[in-house]
Amino acid sequence: MSKKNNSVRSKIRTFDKATKNFLQKSKPKLKDSAYAQYISVCERHLIPYFEDIELNRLDGKLVNDFIQSKLKNGGKNGSPLSPKTVSDMINLFNQIIKPYHNLDFDVSKPSQGQTEISVLTDAEYNKLKTYLSIGTDYNKLGIITAMLTGARLGELCALRWGDIDLDNGFIRIDKTMQRIKITDNMPTLTRITDGSLIAGQTLNTLLTSPATSEAKLKNKTKIIIDTPKSNASIRTIPIPEVLLNILKKFQCPDNTYLLTGKWKYIEPRVYQRHFKAHLQACDIKDNKFHTIRHTFATMAISRGMDIKTLSVLLGHTDVGFTMKRYVHPNMEHRRKQIEKIAIGF
Repeated sequence: MSKKNNSVRSKIRTFDKATKNFLQKSKPKLKDSAYAQYISVCERHLIPYFEDIELNRLDGKLVNDFIQSKLKNGGKNGSPLSPKTVSDMINLFNQIIKPYHNLDFDVSKPSQGQTEISVLTDAEYNKLKTYLSIGTDYNKLGIITAMLTGARLGELCALRWGDIDLDNGFIRIDKTMQRIKITDNMPTLTRITDGSLIAGQTLNTLLTSPATSEAKLKNKTKIIIDTPKSNASIRTIPIPEVLLNILKKFQCPDNTYLLTGKWKYIEPRVYQRHFKAHLQACDIKDNKFHTIRHTFATMAISRGMDIKTLSVLLGHTDVGFTMKRYVHPNMEHRRKQIEKIAIGF
């Protein structure tokens, strides 16, 4: 290790300084979305808890107490965070302290187990399908496409007509859209008056401007369209014939967006609101858009699709995740299967 690196490490005695150093070094290696996520976790969870604690005072009890507090009431309005979310926080925590080899202690990561996934019932699915078939427009077309391909919300929002080959019948997914906090030219964390942290030494100028409030800075975001986070998410999905016939009726120039039929996109959180309005219109309980993806996968399993094909269609990194997540029939399917046992009793 160079003398320069040794010098930097010798000056880093507290967790917040280690975090700033980690983020500064990580930024050039990360996508904007990943870097923004790191900033968010550090700002909202790690720094407020560990603050200026000296690195040599960190121990297993302190970290395990952090884990339990987040599992209990670490979310908004004191709601519990999922084991996966907390586990991801600890992974980031470990990356931050990794250069300091004397910090070797046992941490009990939260068990992630198998959680119930939200899916539409057969009755809800058919009701939504009927509703979408009446007065179908570009907005409804996106939901229909998700129901028949399992595409993610961000992928649908980024999808242009040029990504859809109607002649050969496939959709190419190689982009996703999301809204992230702006972190351009913000390589370090800076504490502001309310004790929270924001990224970037260049924000000093903004903070002294009367026109710039802390609330505006904390809420400053941007839309990005980028490649998915994993290579597996870049995939080609065959278009079912029923969807192909619908898409042909709406075909637009290559550089227009599927969900609008125009050169202007609709962002994920706005389309999420449209989706919820459609659910309300056909009297289906409130659900996130991701429920459509879960429903697609669950239906695929119940109708005999092999796990490998489903995993590829969903863009999962490995088949094991698909099996763990979806090879667990919903209650309605379980009821049908157990009734088979009672035949002739």
